[in-house]
Amino acid sequence: MFKKEDLIFRDYCFGKGLMTEAQWKQFEDIVNNYGMNGGLAQSLVEFKFFSEQDIATALAEAFNLPFMKLYAETASAPKEIIPDSFLRTHRTIPMLLFGNELTVAIIDPPYHDVVEELVKLTGYRIIPVVSTVSDFQETLKIQSGGFDEIQKIASTIDLEKFDLVKGGERNIQQMETLGQFPPIVHLVDEMILRAIKGGSSDIHIEPFEDEVKIRFRSDGVLHRIASFPKRFAEGIAAVVKTKSSMDIFEKHKPQDGRIAITYETRSFDLRISVLPTMHGEKIVMRILSKSPVAIKLEELGFSVANLALFNHLLEQPNGLLLVTGPTGSGKSTTLYAALNKIKSVERNIVTVENPVEYQVETVNQVQVDVDRELTFAAVMRAILRQDPNVMFVGEIRDVETGTIATEAALTGHLVLSTLHTNDSVGAIPRLINMGIPAYWLAPALTGVAAQRLVRKICEHCKEEYQPREEVLYATGLSAMQGKVTFYRGVGCEQCNFKGYKGRLAIHEVLAVNEHIQDLIYQNATIVKILEEAQKGGFHDLRFDGLKKVIAGLTTLEEVRRVTRSGL
Repeated sequence: MFKKEDLIFRDYCFGKGLMTEAQWKQFEDIVNNYGMNGGLAQSLVEFKFFSEQDIATALAEAFNLPFMKLYAETASAPKEIIPDSFLRTHRTIPMLLFGNELTVAIIDPPYHDVVEELVKLTGYRIIPVVSTVSDFQETLKIQSGGFDEIQKIASTIDLEKFDLVKGGERNIQQMETLGQFPPIVHLVDEMILRAIKGGSSDIHIEPFEDEVKIRFRSDGVLHRIASFPKRFAEGIAAVVKTKSSMDIFEKHKPQDGRIAITYETRSFDLRISVLPTMHGEKIVMRILSKSPVAIKLEELGFSVANLALFNHLLEQPNGLLLVTGPTGSGKSTTLYAALNKIKSVERNIVTVENPVEYQVETVNQVQVDVDRELTFAAVMRAILRQDPNVMFVGEIRDVETGTIATEAALTGHLVLSTLHTNDSVGAIPRLINMGIPAYWLAPALTGVAAQRLVRKICEHCKEEYQPREEVLYATGLSAMQGKVTFYRGVGCEQCNFKGYKGRLAIHEVLAVNEHIQDLIYQNATIVKILEEAQKGGFHDLRFDGLKKVIAGLTTLEEVRRVTRSGL
């Protein structure tokens, strides 16, 4: 896990009194459980062993390297000199090029193998400089053409200025009279831009008796953005329906549509759902990025044990591997990361999805279109005639889809798919009740991963606190009182005063061994299957969630919010 340079830095910290051996041992325990996916520096900062500035200063002194502020130098930095995947994987950015010398920014120790690889890639002599983690991350967004491009787009409308709750009906009427209220089409455009800039996954436009409420879903939770007078409801609906090619005169039936939109170099697909309600048409827009992604399994919050088991299941040449959970739990993201893990020129990987949420290089992706008779079942049958190695099915939703997926798994193909169940063990009776025979399912099913998304504590306002005794008792952590440091976010500008910023997944991974296969043949109860799984070391979602609480990644409240039983 740790490289030679990491241990050199450790010993430097011991010698300077910057870190104790006990603190390093505690850090080692965290790394052994959850890995060090963001690198040494980010992990030490994230778990509060160092501040950003302190670790950057210590690294510079330990390895006799200069410190550099990056963000202001971004405009003149050399572009496209190092592959984007290398920048992200090895946390390095080219900053200056003079003659035969390339200055690269790093946040971790100057690893010998990384420097050697940079020499091979560029042909230049490499000069490392150290920066802080946040400065590096903001610069990397710009260097790799990331989210920051969209952040530069200026808003044309201040939605809060026209908020009914803040300004009142009289104020809005006055602005309308003076011609200061923006056209509805501009209002809708600003909502979409604001949501995308904020990284929201959904926009909710909800008509009520006296208002039209606008809410965005961010980090899995809905937040109110603004409210407009009820009389604008029909106009907003008409604009959205026109943009998404719906029938604007049909107001009494549900409708679905889509909007394709591009900002700078990034394209998005908005999936629109319109539902008639008592006070008008409720609209939900799901925001999907159409840009190719390179999501990695290691970045999704798997514990070391769960990641190793999931990777083992992915390495099987055939079988059915499922990821389960409710809508919005990150199932598709996990499977896209799995595709990125196993894709190669030696494998024919074909997907059938509705919709195609992300583009994956070297993978053949097919989108369901019922109007053209491209159903899940029809496409899956066609895929089986395309000599596939791996089939990715967006969702097993009926007996026909499930039967074809199971048959494919039994005939030498690796089949990846999602299913809506509360936990991994529950996928077995769900498939059997769907109509898939137990004698087919038992030899076909290789594993099931279940997951939920929890919000991460904001690193900018993270503080220690002691949960109430009754909360610790309810979560089974009463024995930890006084022995473990718990954290929470108090709220700051960086997290919009929520105390949370970003999300990570909690997982449980069930591997179907011979004993569980026998129980499936016998139509055994969930309890018996769970007991057998636990004999093999299976741990449930709550267990993984509590480990992430103890590691300081999330809070007890978040784990209680997304998991059942005593939590």
